[in-house]
Amino acid sequence: MTTIAAAAFIALTLSLSRWQVNRGEEKAARQALLEARLADAPLRLTGMVASPDNLLYRHVRAGGRWLAERQIFVDNQIHDGRAGFNVVTPLQIDGTTDAVLVNRGWVARGPSYPRPPQAALPDGHVEVSGLATRPPARYLELSGDTVSDGVWQNLSIERFRERTGLAVLPVVILQEGGGNGLVPVRERPDAGIAKHHEYALTWLALAVTALVLWVALNLKRVR
Repeated sequence: MTTIAAAAFIALTLSLSRWQVNRGEEKAARQALLEARLADAPLRLTGMVASPDNLLYRHVRAGGRWLAERQIFVDNQIHDGRAGFNVVTPLQIDGTTDAVLVNRGWVARGPSYPRPPQAALPDGHVEVSGLATRPPARYLELSGDTVSDGVWQNLSIERFRERTGLAVLPVVILQEGGGNGLVPVRERPDAGIAKHHEYALTWLALAVTALVLWVALNLKRVR
């Protein structure tokens, strides 16, 4: 009975390890695709798109005007060991009612914290270029009130749409060069390959451990 249980457990963990290896290979292919997009010619945004998939990690451009009254500050962003905000502003795209969120850059916390510092915006028509990304997965939110006086604990496109009523594209532009003295925010594609390798090794280690224990117990019985 012990042998059957051990064999079943080892088979299961080896199967799970192989599954994680396969997932890692899928993510590696996606990583290669995303990195290849970094070399593509910039794509001009002209309005709403249904899915972010074809835009992610493409260099994009958009023209329009800043919606200053909708600007937000995403708190707890670290740069060179200092805490600050990412300044995110919607840009209404020329000739449409659609908007795209632009991460204009990072700014350090000031003496008025938790209130954000000033982050001026130019009036009139602007042209913005940068990398199309998605907001990172949510970090721990310290309270149920995740938005206060324009300061957000996390950026969520869905939550931004709900709070503002704006038709916002499903990507965020990381503005090249930063805006108005802000420190540019940079990002590289990460399809999450490493975690699958870690999981695969964990399952493999469990299979090996189970095998070693089974051998040890059976040798002990023989003696």
